Amino acid sequence: MNKPRYADIIQKARESEGTAPEEKKVEAPPESPNTRVVEEMVNLSIRVPKRLRMHWVAEAKRHDTSITAVITEALATRFGIQERPTP
Repeated sequence: MNKPRYADIIQKARESEGTAPEEKKVEAPPESPNTRVVEEMVNLSIRVPKRLRMHWVAEAKRHDTSITAVITEALATRFGIQERPTP
């Protein structure tokens, strides 16, 4: 029976750490006007022809920016930014 390449090393590491890693509970910082809340980031995918993507990536590098920054700016300009509701 073939074992995965690093199975023994992984098994030894798990044994030395314990069987299951414990979850760390992080307390939320107290709310204040200066506290910035980090939002969960997600992917936004679109399909474009490869030649256009290559062109746009090159142009973004030439202008010292990123495709993400350009797309985010375009979406914010077109649709605006939704304000976060206050708890």
